[in-house]
Amino acid sequence: MKKGIKYLVSIIIAVMIFILATNIFAIEKSSYTDATQTRQGKTYEWKNWCEEWDKIKNSPTQMSLSPGEDETQLNFAWYSKSCDVKPNLKISDNPKMEDAKALQVITTKASDEYKTNKATATNLKPNTRYYYSYTINGKWTEPALYKTKNTKRYTFGFVGDPQIGASYRNMNGETELEKQDKAVRNDSFNWNNTIKNMIRRNCDLSFIISAGDQIQSGYKKNESYDHNEIEYAGYLSPCVLKSIPIATTIGNHDENSENYSYHFNLPNKSKLGSTVAGGDYYYRYGNTLFIMLNTNNENVDEHKKFIECVTKLNKDARWKVVTMHHDIYGSGEHSSTPSVVKLRYKLIPILEKNNIDVVLSGHDHIYSRSYILKGGKLDKNDMLSDKEYEKYDKGNKNSSKKYKKYLQSIEDEEAIESKELMCATNPKGILYITANSSTGSKYYDLAPNQQAYIAYRWQENVPTYSMIDVTDRAFTINTYRVDNNKKIDTTFTIIK
Repeated sequence: MKKGIKYLVSIIIAVMIFILATNIFAIEKSSYTDATQTRQGKTYEWKNWCEEWDKIKNSPTQMSLSPGEDETQLNFAWYSKSCDVKPNLKISDNPKMEDAKALQVITTKASDEYKTNKATATNLKPNTRYYYSYTINGKWTEPALYKTKNTKRYTFGFVGDPQIGASYRNMNGETELEKQDKAVRNDSFNWNNTIKNMIRRNCDLSFIISAGDQIQSGYKKNESYDHNEIEYAGYLSPCVLKSIPIATTIGNHDENSENYSYHFNLPNKSKLGSTVAGGDYYYRYGNTLFIMLNTNNENVDEHKKFIECVTKLNKDARWKVVTMHHDIYGSGEHSSTPSVVKLRYKLIPILEKNNIDVVLSGHDHIYSRSYILKGGKLDKNDMLSDKEYEKYDKGNKNSSKKYKKYLQSIEDEEAIESKELMCATNPKGILYITANSSTGSKYYDLAPNQQAYIAYRWQENVPTYSMIDVTDRAFTINTYRVDNNKKIDTTFTIIK
């Protein structure tokens, strides 16, 4: 009798372990941050957000701010109904909008329902409060504040893959559009929390850089490809974004939709590196040159031409920062795919020749920081084709010597210039940072083995953000988790 009970108990335990393991696996395969289970989601904030969401979800007319060509400029873009009278925008240095200056607004068709409006403010003075107001449905909005900063010492935020709407796989609904609605509401709530936390940490942020994939449904394979305006409504919903510009990068979920180009008024745009959404662009802020590459376009010769032209125009830049969506030195599964690896070795000599200091990227939805790297080289003998990689990736990876050899060949241990964990002084190489998801709309796992070129990596399925401080002498990066605002990595500084 006792043996029978023990046998039954052992079976029950085994079944429970199997179920638990299966559930954990299922969560990992589609892991995301459920807004209702966050600290903010368990308060009145979630109820208030749901009520607010019902008002704004069908009207993507929020203002979108982008950096101008330099710190003396600010770019505006916003939607209005196709039937509206010609939209206007004015700017003043006082909240009563006295002696406001009317800006030239260029209006073009965005869709059958909306048109896009763009304007640029110029000759802005440092450390000055400005107020702007624009028209929607023929009515002027309440003045919004934009404050210019001191560019000799400034801070900008860095986030990865908001991908508003990506949690739709975890939503219940009778239709795809119903699931999309719930997903965008969930992800936008988390996006608002991330932005709020960044502002609480530093209310004087100069701007934010996003490493791409602002929304989910700009990808042609997605069933909701033609329905991404609700996602842009969520992305632009944080009120603070009316006062802080975001420099967006074109991700693989952005590249096939013209709506990206309608919502963002980007400076110094180029046709080089173009896809449907747009091409490479750049801007200057104080002592730093920011180069934004659309690496969905794999024509590296075009990126080379763009980088060389821009760096020549900005020879006096103390710091040079490149942002691209694809993490060529990341620590997730995407960064090891042959297409990304080939991109890496084509871009490395271009980036190094033009004295790039830092490369910011996303795509893998994990956080990683490389060592300072210089001179990585492709080992053609161990390179895999995309088909071979896919076969090994879907099969038993550990049993394939060829797959292991390929992964070892792209670790670039010989390219490590220094293994200093907190500081690099006058480095000749480049620091590569990959941002985790900033919303928790979708997480990926870290690669099974940490690559030799990685100094630190992190993934605990919590949204994160980075704060980057810049002076003439130092470029300092700190990265935080959103749920408790604790640092996930040590402070790292490049000193010149």
